[in-house]
Amino acid sequence: MNIKHLICFIFIFSTTEAQINPVYKVMIERGWIPLSSNEKRELTHEQMDKEYISSMGYNDTIISNLKKIGVDFTLLRTMYGHLNEKIFAGLSDCIVIGTVKRKEYPMEEDDFFHTIAYIKVEEFVRNDYNLSKSEIPVMIRSGPTSSGEILIQEGEDTLRIGENVLLFLSAHGLIMYAYNNQIDKLYDELINDPIIRFKIRAKYDLKDGKVIGRDGVKDLVKVKNDINTVLKAINYSKSAGK
Repeated sequence: MNIKHLICFIFIFSTTEAQINPVYKVMIERGWIPLSSNEKRELTHEQMDKEYISSMGYNDTIISNLKKIGVDFTLLRTMYGHLNEKIFAGLSDCIVIGTVKRKEYPMEEDDFFHTIAYIKVEEFVRNDYNLSKSEIPVMIRSGPTSSGEILIQEGEDTLRIGENVLLFLSAHGLIMYAYNNQIDKLYDELINDPIIRFKIRAKYDLKDGKVIGRDGVKDLVKVKNDINTVLKAINYSKSAGK
């Protein structure tokens, strides 16, 4: 093999290597250092929460300013089941208004998620990764399995085709979920996939300008104002720290 062919081979090899997931890349840039599979250790829930918040890029200033507007991350465990839209906004990296257009069922052995729902985005309320208004994939545990059974994950938000929804989503949270729970196959698939996939933080149905959730009905305008209050606190803290 001559030098010209060798250089060409190296170039082709380098461009066909596994791609790094954009969300994982951002997490690493923020200073998060994942351990290898043989180094993984058991974490308490409090340690998991702290690592989750840190890997979102929230420093002490952001955490303090969010606490002033009612987003207190130290209460995540004690408030579980009573979390409001402000806290969901702080825990999400993507918040969309859209319609469920289609669903896919991987039906492969050892899959952790059995349904992929695609959301046609009408509006981004939060968009950390500058995604375009296209169909974004949302991973759902419930669904048909390769054995022909239907898995129902208790307490999980699911999606129906045609639903108009407000979704609090987290791509970062999906990666952290696989990492913290040592689901190595899923973790490796996510961080080496260029497609950004999300898990649901919270789901609300939309109808006639109203947001319908598990805790009742609210005005969409008020909910969006609460979300924007959170985003302003985050963005102000980041700009002030530059």
